[in-house]
Amino acid sequence: MKQNDIIPIIQDNNISEYYSLKNLGVEGYAFPYQEALKIVHICKLLAIPILGGDVYSMNNSTIKNSDNNWYYDRAPHESYYEYVQNSCNKSESYIRTFKTHSCDRPLFSFVLEN
Repeated sequence: MKQNDIIPIIQDNNISEYYSLKNLGVEGYAFPYQEALKIVHICKLLAIPILGGDVYSMNNSTIKNSDNNWYYDRAPHESYYEYVQNSCNKSESYIRTFKTHSCDRPLFSFVLEN
């Protein structure tokens, strides 16, 4: 799934706060903590694996890449259901680590599978 394919998820699921990453040369959007957790939950419900994502930092309305990211590789033995659950669980766990991280206001972007 391309970054732009997250738009239907945003529109159909009451995701109200998100930021374009165009100024950084990235075609996509980043979401604050609570909205990012909503995205993960929606992906679980819609059976969309999350391949990974990037973390950005917002300071005084300026978004910068924080050089933090995560990814999930499907294990050979995983069923598709396990793949979805495990990739979403890893994403949720990673996002939750930033609640107390040094980043002023973390924003999260996602790479979703087709």
